[in-house]
Amino acid sequence: MSQHGDSPDALEAARRALAARAADLADADLALAEAVAGAHTVAVESIGRLDAIGAELDAAASEAPGGSPAAAHDLSRHLVAKNRDIAAVVSEARAAANAKVAALKELTDRYR
Repeated sequence: MSQHGDSPDALEAARRALAARAADLADADLALAEAVAGAHTVAVESIGRLDAIGAELDAAASEAPGGSPAAAHDLSRHLVAKNRDIAAVVSEARAAANAKVAALKELTDRYR
C-alpha cells in the first residue's frame, strides 16, 4: 500500500462517490432529454396551431364577399378573433419556453 490513501477503504469510498456521481448525471441526462423533448413538442404543436390559424385566415380572405359593410364587419371580427388566437399560442409557447429555461438552469449546476 502506498502513502496516498489507496487503502481498500479509501478505494471503496472513491468507488461509491463515483457511482453516486454517475447516478446523478444519469438522472440529469434523463431530465435534460425530457426538457428538450418537451420543448420540441411545444414548438411543433405551436407551429401546427399557427399553421391552422393561417389556413383559416387564408380561407376567410378568399371567401370574403367584397363591398358590403356587414361583410367587412364580419371579416373584421374574424380577424380580431384570430389575432387573439395567435396571441394565445405565442403566450403559451413563451410560458412553456420560460419553464424549460428555468429547468435547464437548474440542470446546469448538476453537470458541474
